[in-house]
Amino acid sequence: MGGMCDEEITAGSKDEMLAKGMEHVEAAHPEMAESIKKMSPADPLMVDWQKKFDASYEAAPEK
Repeated sequence: MGGMCDEEITAGSKDEMLAKGMEHVEAAHPEMAESIKKMSPADPLMVDWQKKFDASYEAAPEK
């Protein structure tokens, strides 16, 4: 997901991947989770991250 560690997260949909990713961030990287929650979805950093995530998700091989 482009995060600070290389935890492997699998999901059946993009929404499920986002939810599982956030669960991981909250458990393993709580400081980052708080920063993410404070950011607006319109923040340029979030917009850029979302574009990269979408492209990576679409390009990922199905397992």
